[in-house]
Amino acid sequence: MSTASTRSHDQRPARLRLAGLSNVAAAVVVTIGAVLGLGSLANLTAGPGAVPTETAAVRVHGGETLSDVAARVAPDAPVGQVVDRIMELNEMSSAAVRAGQTLLAPVSLER
Repeated sequence: MSTASTRSHDQRPARLRLAGLSNVAAAVVVTIGAVLGLGSLANLTAGPGAVPTETAAVRVHGGETLSDVAARVAPDAPVGQVVDRIMELNEMSSAAVRAGQTLLAPVSLER
């Protein structure tokens, strides 16, 4: 008598094929996003409504919030995106700032 396995040997390869197809689909979506300019770098290009690419050290004025700073240094850019970029540049875990604090920030050259 032989002791043949009752487990289907096609289960694992099918899962691997499915994982492979998922990876291909993800790569296609990322490529299309990059071609259409939907990647995160698209937010850093210069132009109206975009976060400026130039950075400078800026000082927080008394009574200012991080949103106030963002609006002051990049008035034509979306405040939320500028706040996010300031937090990223300064490795901040919260938006709390204090008067006199110096931050690296994206700045509009036409200030």
